[in-house]
Formats: sequence, C-alpha cells, structure tokens
Amino acid sequence: MSTNLLTWLLFGALLAAYFWYVRGGGVATGSGRIARYRRWMRRAPLAFGAASFAALLAGGRLEALATLPDEFAQLAAHARHLAGFGGDIAALKFAVLAGFGGGVLLGLLIAWWRKHRGKRQLMAGNLTRILPQTPGEFGWTTILAIVAGIVEELFFRLALPLFATLASGSAELGFALAIALFAFAHRYQGRTGMAFSVIAGGLLAILYLATGSLWFTMLVHALLNLNGLVIRPALIGPARA
Repeated sequence: MSTNLLTWLLFGALLAAYFWYVRGGGVATGSGRIARYRRWMRRAPLAFGAASFAALLAGGRLEALATLPDEFAQLAAHARHLAGFGGDIAALKFAVLAGFGGGVLLGLLIAWWRKHRGKRQLMAGNLTRILPQTPGEFGWTTILAIVAGIVEELFFRLALPLFATLASGSAELGFALAIALFAFAHRYQGRTGMAFSVIAGGLLAILYLATGSLWFTMLVHALLNLNGLVIRPALIGPARA
C-alpha cells in the first residue's frame, strides 16, 4: 500500500471516528447529568483517544507523542513569535500556568460578587445541563475534565491536524479543520459556546505549537476543564439558569 493511500485512509478513519462521536455523543435533551457523563465516557475515549493512537501507530508516527512533527515546524515558528518570550519555552510554560492561576482567582472573585448581588453567572455557553450539583456528579466531572483534556488534545491538536496536513500538504488547513471540528463537537453549548470553543481551540493549538509539548497542552486543557466543571461549581455553587 502506498504511503499516500495509507495517509488518506487514516485521515478518513479519524473523520469517521469523529462523526461517530458527534452523531451520538452529544448531550441528549431530557437526560440526567450522570447519564450524559456516562455517555461521553463511553464514546469520547474511543473516538478521540483510541482512534488517534491507532492512526499514529498504523502511520508509524508514534514519535509525535513526544516530539513536534516536522510538518508543523513552520507554523510552530509563527506560534512562538505570537507567544513571545523570545523562544524561552520554560518561561512561556510558567507564564501560562501563572496566568491560569490568576485567571481562576479573578474568575472566582467575579462569580462570588455576582452571586451575592443576585446576578446570573457568566458562562461561556450553555453549560447548565452538565454542571455538577451533587457530590456524585462532582466525581464524574472531575474524571471527565481530566480525560477530555487528554483525549481531545491527542485528537484535535495532534492526530487530526497531522493526518490532514499529510493528506492536503497544508498545516494551516489541517489546524483550521481541527479547530472547526473541535468547536462543532461542543455544539450542545449553543452558539456562544461554539464561539468560545473556536477561541479555546485556537489558543490551545498555538500553545502546542509554541511549546512543542502535547503533554503540557493536555495539562492546560485539563486544568481549564477542572476550573469550569469542578472548582467554580464547588466554590460558587450551581449557576442560575
């Protein structure tokens, strides 16, 4: 089998896994929260995690788990320029984590102030149907937040853009497609949620390219999820619809 044919087959397989997920992996209207969590945990690790690993293995690209693919080198240079810090990756990582910590604290203060003023909480989309309200639900969202950070980055920041790049010859097209599909996978959050997903997907792509570290990007994604699905609901309480 030619390399080009294998590339297209693996790219098609990743798209098939994605559409299998979005056809039945969304938040079903009328379902309880734990039922939604279970449904996601049944489908996303297979569609995003297992499919990505299988494609990388079949394509002989497992080294991309630890090393930024050469196909992304030109985009990575632009990403490092956008990120700043003169190419100092350690400083960039520290700044990202420090900014995250400061953002969490500021967000909690704003949420606390709005709650005590009787104002509706600000949310990046319609999340009320998946935000936890009981101890059991918090356990589920903690697991979901971490797993999503891992498998979604593996799929949307590495496997899908890599094989799209290999198939099309354009890394820009590969990442644009991945960001668009990342946003569509969050369509249950409404238009606002999808718009924020485009922004988040773009920023995570820049972070991955600038640092060259998929694992660090997974960590940041998981931390963002934990903030939204665990920390804020636990400290502020359920958001008013």
